[in-house]
Amino acid sequence: MLFFIDHGTRRVHIAGTTRRPTGPWITQRARNYLMDLGDHAESVKFLIRDRGAYFTDSFDAVFQAIGAHFLPTRPGYRG
Repeated sequence: MLFFIDHGTRRVHIAGTTRRPTGPWITQRARNYLMDLGDHAESVKFLIRDRGAYFTDSFDAVFQAIGAHFLPTRPGYRG
């Protein structure tokens, strides 16, 4: 399951589910999320994500295009 949490409002946006996430699948869900936000997409300043191989450079580029910075979790972090 891929989801985004808005820290300010604590709202959860479920972007999609799949048994086999791929880089292109994850990237498309990020694009869809920003389209859903519309004019509010510019309010995204930071993205905290794990270091999964499915988070590719193209995924990061989706958020960098709106000026957001990504913060990967530390190696070995299990929450």
